Amino acid sequence: MKTGTNNKFWKYTKVTTFLLMAFVIILSGCVGNGQNETESENVTNDSQGIIGTNSSHGTTGGDYIYGTAKVESIQIVTLESFPVQIQVIAKGYLPDGCTEINEIKNESEGNAFNITISTKRPKDAFCTQAIKSFTETIPLEVQGLKAGNYTVNVNGVTGSFELPVDNVPEETSGSMSPKQQVITEADNGTSISLENGSTFFLRLKENPTTGYSWELNLSQGLNNISGEYYPPEQPEGIKQPLVGAGGVHLWEIKAVSKGSQQVTGIYKRPWENVTGEEENFILNVEVV
Repeated sequence: MKTGTNNKFWKYTKVTTFLLMAFVIILSGCVGNGQNETESENVTNDSQGIIGTNSSHGTTGGDYIYGTAKVESIQIVTLESFPVQIQVIAKGYLPDGCTEINEIKNESEGNAFNITISTKRPKDAFCTQAIKSFTETIPLEVQGLKAGNYTVNVNGVTGSFELPVDNVPEETSGSMSPKQQVITEADNGTSISLENGSTFFLRLKENPTTGYSWELNLSQGLNNISGEYYPPEQPEGIKQPLVGAGGVHLWEIKAVSKGSQQVTGIYKRPWENVTGEEENFILNVEVV
């Protein structure tokens, strides 16, 4: 009787042990698969994050990721100022709430202007995935250019403009009399010869919106006949003011006494003291 009972007991024990081992094996497989799936999912997410960042914003450097802005359109505006000024209005968008304009590089070669608008965003920032539009007004350096057709490329978007006449003072050709001389920043520190009783024009860039203006001093043999500031004209269809866009100041100066004369100028805010760091202009005038 005891032998039969023992056999049943051992048979029951073996079955129970087998079932427990099978349950443990199955449970281990489930946990392992779950961990593998989680790890795979994490690797995929991380990889997507890295790829997405690099492809959207370009190279990394320091704490920022740098790239180029998406420009959708450009408008080339000719300002009816003196001298002629050309500005490019570029419109586009930034891919997220953290990306901002980094810098604008404006280079020219021959009859082509190449402008690059770069962007930057914090490398580890969590950003809102909403695009932001931008508008940038970019002045072109066209003073001194000859008449002709010119092209503009802003991040791959191109346009063109035409200068119908030379955008340079006519006196540079040597065909004008001394009375018609036009002096600019390029003549700073030079000397001119002028007949007594004749006049010349002094034209300097000025931007009163920043508070700065030119203060001129003339020696006794020179008289300031007139002076007028020419602001940049507001482009048609553009309601917002051209922030930071300056014009030019034009003076007509007459020689009234023979001898060595001089024009000096300092570019400063009228209410500020002279520090020695200001921009200066000097022109020596020999009146004959």
